[in-house]
Amino acid sequence: MSGKSGIKAIKNFFLKVKALLISRDALTFLVFLVLSGMFWFVHSLGRERESIIKIPVKYVGIPEDVKIVSELPKDITIVIRDEGLRLLEYNRKKTIPLTLDLTRVYFQQGKIMITAEQLQSRLYSYVLPTTAVLSIEPDSIPIYYHKLASKNLKIVLNSDIRLANQYIFSDSIHIEPSKVKVFGPKHIVDTMKAAYSEPIVLHEIADTLLIKSKLKTVNGVKYSFEEINVGIFTEMFTEKKQQIPVTVINVPEKLNVRIFPVMIDVTYNVGLSNFSKIKSNDIQAVFDYKELKKNQKRKQKLQVINNSPYISNLRFFPEEVEFLLEEK
Repeated sequence: MSGKSGIKAIKNFFLKVKALLISRDALTFLVFLVLSGMFWFVHSLGRERESIIKIPVKYVGIPEDVKIVSELPKDITIVIRDEGLRLLEYNRKKTIPLTLDLTRVYFQQGKIMITAEQLQSRLYSYVLPTTAVLSIEPDSIPIYYHKLASKNLKIVLNSDIRLANQYIFSDSIHIEPSKVKVFGPKHIVDTMKAAYSEPIVLHEIADTLLIKSKLKTVNGVKYSFEEINVGIFTEMFTEKKQQIPVTVINVPEKLNVRIFPVMIDVTYNVGLSNFSKIKSNDIQAVFDYKELKKNQKRKQKLQVINNSPYISNLRFFPEEVEFLLEEK
């Protein structure tokens, strides 16, 4: 029974509190409390107060061959004073970055100073006419720099590209742009022979691909751009066989050279789209008399020349021919 009595007493207590809160006197008190708070807030808006504004800074006009060696502030802090109502306006509007144009003549190395007067004249456009600027931090910006060496370099693809079976390159791999301008310390730039792409690994390619690749970073060096376009063009190929004659060259006038056989078999791959472009003289088999001085045997190795960009994986048989020298 004692437990039930305790619960009943607690309920009675809360009922009395509730009755008190909703009584007329309590409601009147709450109304006056809210009104006094509002009057205090309005009165405080009319008084002068201080506030802090951070303005982001954007630097433009720095040439590619100039390196800034000092750390540039990312924003400028100003302390302002104005009536509270006007200070609320600064919280409502978005702050536009302060743009500092660093376009000018740069020497080999030196210092640029954005003075306090220059900053103040620019920052006053960020405040209302009634607002007093109490302090600016930093009040000036020293910018230390030095010029970089530069060079135009060919871009080399660092790649492991393998085609699927029965596929061939229908064109050379395209790199666009093919050259890049690099900037850096002279002792580094002078040793660079080419700019290389990041590794590209592609296997079992059976279609034309257009991809992007970044240039491999080099410590202390920057590029005029950091990304290249790479085009890989493929198609199915067919194998073609034909016979071609052996051409004898550099024979003295007093000699005749007879070779056996006079025709050889050649086999090669050619893309389907370029099959009709192959000409009879695109492949040449050459017997060079000048090479006989280096060879004491009765057989001479042939030189087979491929004059067509569409032919790949060229094989020929036989690789050597017998010869007979006769005086005229």
